[in-house]
Amino acid sequence: MEVDQDLQNLLDSQEDEENELVLSPAALIQVMEEAWLNEKFAPEVLPNKIEFVELLLGQLTAMEENLINASDKDIKKGIHQLEVDRLKFLVCSYLRIRLEKIEMYVEKVLKEENARIERGEECYLTEAELSFAEGYKGIVDKHFDNQMNIHPTIPTEWRNQVIQPNLHSFVFSKSKANIESIIIDEGNEDETVYVNKDSQMIISYNSVSNLVKNGDVQLI
Repeated sequence: MEVDQDLQNLLDSQEDEENELVLSPAALIQVMEEAWLNEKFAPEVLPNKIEFVELLLGQLTAMEENLINASDKDIKKGIHQLEVDRLKFLVCSYLRIRLEKIEMYVEKVLKEENARIERGEECYLTEAELSFAEGYKGIVDKHFDNQMNIHPTIPTEWRNQVIQPNLHSFVFSKSKANIESIIIDEGNEDETVYVNKDSQMIISYNSVSNLVKNGDVQLI
């Protein structure tokens, strides 16, 4: 994959507690493209990739500043602008898809997220997404409470019917590593398959959900 030279020149290293991780522009873009595809095709909200979003946004800001100072006569300026626009779309679409799924399944998303927090596990939502989900749920609950006051004869059983993503829906996927066994949907141990690296499959999402989250399978 060819990468905009400005992005190559501007990409900084990312540091963790123990060592310094240098992420190349091609690797950063690939991570974001894979995260976008996974989020787009997975029925549930996946663990967030906000650290890569913020890293890419920082580089886009620097690239746009360079474009402002570039000469209009430079033929490369238009090419660089197209690359900036493409990457901005990638980030915006990724975040928008996550918000749409949060809105659709807000009660289940919040229930599962709060359970992770209580168990001390890594959260799927960012702090901003969690705040959005809680605010959105509050608005929806208030709206339905108002409607119930206006129409008190409406049955209330619907409150117990939480909208949930269909984890058994079929997805197109590609393995990124050799996988010893994939349990087909919710079958027993005998209902497993071995998958070679780069194999493509149509399979129930529930069978590969954990593999998608740990990076062994890519949705396509």
